[in-house]
Amino acid sequence: MWNMIGNKKTKKLLLMILLLMIPLLLIVSPVIVLPGFAAQAISIRSSVDKTSLTINDHFTLSVIIEGSNIGSLSDPELPELAHFSIISSSQGSNFSWINGKISVSKSIQYIVKPLDIGTFTIPRIIVSQGKNKYSTDPITVTVSKSLAKRQPRSSNPSKKIPGGRSPSATPSKGSKTKNKGNIFIENRVDKKKVFVNEQIILTFGLYYRIELWQNPSYSQSPFEGFWEVDLEKQSPKIEFLGGKKYRTQEIKMALFPISPGVHTIGPATLTYQTGFFSRPRTLKTEPISIEVLPLPKEGKPQHFKGTVGNYTLKAHVDNKKCVQNEPVTLHVQIKGTGHIESIPEPVLIETEGIQKYDTDVKQTMISKEKVSGEKTFDFLLIPRKSGDLQIPSVHFSFFDPKNKRYVPLTSQPIEIFVAPTALSTVSTVSATQKQSKNINKQDVTIVQEDIRYIRTNLKGLKKNNFFFENKIYWCIIIFPFLGLILCFWLDRRTQKIQADKGYARLKQALRKVKKNLQKARLYDKKGEEKEFYAAIAKSLTEYIADKFNMQAAGLTNHLITQELQKIGAPEETTKNLQNCFDDCDYARFAPSNGDAKARKKMLKKVEQVILQTEKAVKGKV
Repeated sequence: MWNMIGNKKTKKLLLMILLLMIPLLLIVSPVIVLPGFAAQAISIRSSVDKTSLTINDHFTLSVIIEGSNIGSLSDPELPELAHFSIISSSQGSNFSWINGKISVSKSIQYIVKPLDIGTFTIPRIIVSQGKNKYSTDPITVTVSKSLAKRQPRSSNPSKKIPGGRSPSATPSKGSKTKNKGNIFIENRVDKKKVFVNEQIILTFGLYYRIELWQNPSYSQSPFEGFWEVDLEKQSPKIEFLGGKKYRTQEIKMALFPISPGVHTIGPATLTYQTGFFSRPRTLKTEPISIEVLPLPKEGKPQHFKGTVGNYTLKAHVDNKKCVQNEPVTLHVQIKGTGHIESIPEPVLIETEGIQKYDTDVKQTMISKEKVSGEKTFDFLLIPRKSGDLQIPSVHFSFFDPKNKRYVPLTSQPIEIFVAPTALSTVSTVSATQKQSKNINKQDVTIVQEDIRYIRTNLKGLKKNNFFFENKIYWCIIIFPFLGLILCFWLDRRTQKIQADKGYARLKQALRKVKKNLQKARLYDKKGEEKEFYAAIAKSLTEYIADKFNMQAAGLTNHLITQELQKIGAPEETTKNLQNCFDDCDYARFAPSNGDAKARKKMLKKVEQVILQTEKAVKGKV
C-alpha cells in the first residue's frame, strides 16, 4: 500500500502525521476501546438525600441507571416498602444519538414519607433486561419523633434584613399584630386550611420605629412536613399602624404541605442591636397551625399523579415530515402555578409503528409573589414504519384547590408523514438501474490523460529538508509534554493550598478583599454611609487576617502594627492603614453627613493601602 503512494511529499506528510499522533495516543490510550469490546454493561445505583428524619418529614430516593443501551430496560422494580409511602415520582434522562446508536442515562426520583418510627432498610431496587437483572445496594433510614441535634435552620444562614433608609410611603391596611411597640415581628400565612400540595404563602414581617445598629439577623424554625421555596426579596417600605409610622421589611416563602393532618409552622426569631455598646435582643413569633386536607377520592382521573395547582398543557413536534428510523422529538409543555419541581411526566400511550425512548426534562421556575413556571418534557420518538402515522394524545391531570375539582388535560393527536429510509431508496434506484438495458456509452468524456510529461530540466528544483529537521515539527511534538508539566505543577499547587490553610489564605487574600470591596461600592451607590464604612473596615480587617493567618475577630490596630513591623513594612504603609481604620470608626459612629466625595476618596485610599501592603508582604510572609 505504501508503494502505491507515488508522491514523495505525500509520503512525508503521512509519516509526519503518524509520528505526531504517537504522544497523543499515549495520553488518550486509557480511554480507547477497541471495536467489539465496547462496554455494554448496565450500572444502577440509588441514594437518599437524608438518612435521619422525623415522622413528619420526607426524603428523596434517587435511582440512576447508566449504560450504552438501556432502551429495553424495564422500569425499576421497587421492593415492598411497608414502613414508607411514596408521595410522587419524577424522572429525567440524558441521551445522545451518534451514528444510529443511542446512549442513555436515566434518573428517577421518588418523594417518600415515613409511616412508622424506627430504623428501617430500603431493600435492593432491581431493573431487568431480558434474562439479566441489575440491583442497587440496600439503604438504612432512621425515623424518629424529633431530631435532637438538628439546629434551627433559616432560609439563608445568617440572613440579614436590611433596614430601609429611604423607603417609599404606602398606606397600611390596618394593624397586623397586637404586640405594638417601637419594634416587633410577626409570621402570617394567606390561608390556614389547604389541601395536600397546595401553595401557602408565609410572610415574615419586621416593623420598627427606632434606629438599628447594623442589620438584624433572622432565622426560621425547620419546616416539618412542607416543601419550601424562597420567594423574591421585598423592598423596604413605610406603613402606618395605629397612627404611627413604621419602617417595614418582609421575607416571603412558599410552602407546600406533603401529607394530610395538622402541621405546625415553627416560630421565627430576630436578633438586633440598637447601638455598638448595647446588648443583643431577641424577638420571637408565635407558631402557626395549618390544617391540611387529603385530596378527594371522588372524580379522580385515571392519569392523576398528585399534582395540585392550576396548569395548561401544550404539545408539538419539531418536524411533521421525517424519515423512517430517524428520531422525532415531541415537546410537551406544562405551564402554570404550583410546585413546579413535583410535576410528574405526562402519560404518552405507545402506539404501533412509533417507538418511545426516554424523556429529557427541563424546568423554569418563577418565584415572585407565588411559585409558578413551566416544565418541558421532550419525548424521543422513532418511527419504525413509513407513511402517514399519528402520535397519540398526551394525558395529564391536576387538582384545582380553588374550585375543589380534578382537571384532566389531553392534547390533540399529531399527524406526521414518514418517508422511507434513505438506504431503501438507494437500493431501489440501484435495482432499477441494473434492470435498464439502454446505457448511453457516448456520454463518457476524457477528463485527463493518465500519462504526464516527465520533466527533464532539473534546474530550479529545491531539495526539501526531512521533516525531522523542521522546527515546526519539534514545536508541535513538545506541546503534550509541556501540558503534562503544567498539569503536574497545578496539581502540586492545589495540594499545597489544600494542606496548608495559611498559604491558602495568603494567596486568596487579595482576590477576597476585591470581592468584599464590591459590597462597599454598592452601599456607596445607595448612599448608605454607615454600612459603607462598616464594609470598608470589615474588608481591611479580613484582608490583614488572611495575610498573616490570624483570626479576624479581636484583631486590633496595635496587633496589625506589630505584624507589619515584624516583616519590616515601611512606616508610611502602617500609618496609612491605621488612618483608614480611624476614618472608618469615626464615620460609623459620628452623625451621618452624606458626603459622596468623601466616600469616593476613601475607596481610592483603601485601594492604595492594599497595594502598599501587597508590596510590603510579598516575599516576607
